[in-house]
Amino acid sequence: MNEPTQFGRYQVVRVLGRGAMGLVYEGLDPRLERKVAIKVISTAALADSELRASYSARFIQEAQAVARLNHPHIVGLYDFGEENGVAYMVMELVRGEELAAYFDMTQDFHLDFTLEDGVRMMCELLAALGYAHQHGVIHRDVKPANVMLSHDLRVKLTDFGVARMAAVNVDQTDAGMVGTPSFMSPEQITGQLVGPQSDLFAAGIILYQFLTSERPFRGSGVFAVQQKILYDQPVPPSVLNPLLSPAFDRIVARALAKRPEDRYPSAAAFRDDLQRALNGESIAPQPAPALPVWHLATAAHAGHGADPDATRLAPANAPTSDADATVLAPRLAS
Repeated sequence: MNEPTQFGRYQVVRVLGRGAMGLVYEGLDPRLERKVAIKVISTAALADSELRASYSARFIQEAQAVARLNHPHIVGLYDFGEENGVAYMVMELVRGEELAAYFDMTQDFHLDFTLEDGVRMMCELLAALGYAHQHGVIHRDVKPANVMLSHDLRVKLTDFGVARMAAVNVDQTDAGMVGTPSFMSPEQITGQLVGPQSDLFAAGIILYQFLTSERPFRGSGVFAVQQKILYDQPVPPSVLNPLLSPAFDRIVARALAKRPEDRYPSAAAFRDDLQRALNGESIAPQPAPALPVWHLATAAHAGHGADPDATRLAPANAPTSDADATVLAPRLAS
């Protein structure tokens, strides 16, 4: 099949990434003589009409979510359109790599971030999340693969494909499990309503990786990882990295609290504590939270052998079998 050469007025230069349902191209806006990224999705090959509608709706949802946001640490949206059964978004082109590539120890290159680098990048990510939350947008899939680092290691948050408009009158029947299992909050795993604290939980996992080069919750498959997220307390970062101040242990413990109400009330509060810890100030420990009792009606649907980084969607009352699980398009490979 021949690659397209144009979407609307935007000329295709080359493929940047390819996934099961969509692609990202480097493009050119000839009117403004500006390089852009063109994200496309085609649902023509899907036989299930409901699945086609779901993919298309989620793609449009991403465009609507990003269009509301104008922030230096969020990838900007320039345009949106559809032609010949293919929807496309024209976005800011970020020259750089996903944060996931820097965390991947199997890569040929590796960059050791200083503590100052890690805290600065976390503060930029939290600034982006705080701005999104203030504008009623919950990302719901915060992970290193959705954090772009520019050539000067500045953060750009991307892929709001599963973002949820946090409206007061939101349809509460749409509280399904959406996100990436390794970075899901307990309330996402159990199919409960998701709020800003779910994004902060995922940010806490990224912080843990910055501090220790490891994930706080690891297992042999989706179910094992989710069990750890629900019930296990991660090893304090200072145990794995003795150079760290205990203040960072307290920040991580609060960010990764099992109950949303025990986490930081806002991205700004999370960011402020990080800056205090970096400056050598003490962080007061939080009272030991009560451990919630989780109802795992939706937690086991993903199965034991599935990819722990696959993005999945299941209804709130999903059966424990994965037979009816709807799998979203995986992230595009870089």
